[in-house]
Amino acid sequence: MKTTACIALSLYFAGSGLVFADTRNGNDFALFFSEAKNRQEQADLFNDAKGNPHYFRYLQIMEIDESNPRAVAITAFEPASLMDVSFIVTKRHSLAKLMEEPRSQQGHAIAITGVVKGIQDKTITVSPLIVRHKDVLQPSRGKEMFYEIDASGAFYSYTGGKRPVSLTYQDRDLLQFRDEILQSKGKQGWTEFLEQKVAERKKERAAKAKAYKEKVKQDRVNEQANKPEPLDK
Repeated sequence: MKTTACIALSLYFAGSGLVFADTRNGNDFALFFSEAKNRQEQADLFNDAKGNPHYFRYLQIMEIDESNPRAVAITAFEPASLMDVSFIVTKRHSLAKLMEEPRSQQGHAIAITGVVKGIQDKTITVSPLIVRHKDVLQPSRGKEMFYEIDASGAFYSYTGGKRPVSLTYQDRDLLQFRDEILQSKGKQGWTEFLEQKVAERKKERAAKAKAYKEKVKQDRVNEQANKPEPLDK
C-alpha cells in the first residue's frame, strides 16, 4: 500500500515538473518553524523545506471557495503550530476526494501531500498537492501520539525564554493566548505566563486529588461503620 502511494506521488510530482524527494512530515515542519528563535532559523528551515513534498494531517478547513468547480481554494488550520496552510485543489482525483460523502466543508479535516512553496504571515503555501484522505481533527487515542494516551504527556514545549517550559495535553487550551502575549509581552512574557498558569493548575489538581483520596477513605470508614452486625446462627 505504501509502495503504491509512493509510486503515485512520484508520477504526480514528476508530471508537475518537480523532482520527487522523500515525503517529509508537514506537521513537524510547521511546528519547528513556529518555534524558531529568530528569522535566520526560520529562513534555514524554510530553505530546507522549499520544493520538497510534505505530508500534512489534521488540517481543519477554515475557508473553502468552491466557486470554481475545477479549482477549490482552501485555507486550513494546522493544530501543532497554530499556523494556516493555504492551497488550491485542481487535480480530478483530489477534487473527487473532497466531494466524497460527507462532503468536505468548513470545520472538517483533511490530509494532503504537497510541495512547500512559500510562507507569509503565518500561512504556509503548498503547491502542487494531492488530497490524501478525509481526516480527523486530532490523532486517535492510543494509536499515534503519546500525549493522546496520557493527558499528562508533553504536548507543547517552548524554548524562546530564559527557561524551557512544556505544556501537557490537558493544558493545551493555553495556546489560544500565545500570539496575544508574544506580541504584548515578548518571549519571556509568554514563558512566564505558561509557568504561572501551569503552576496554578498543578496546585489545583493536587488539591482535587487529595480531596478525592480523603473522600474515598472516609467513605470506606463510613461503610464499615454502617455495616450491619452478622446475625448469630
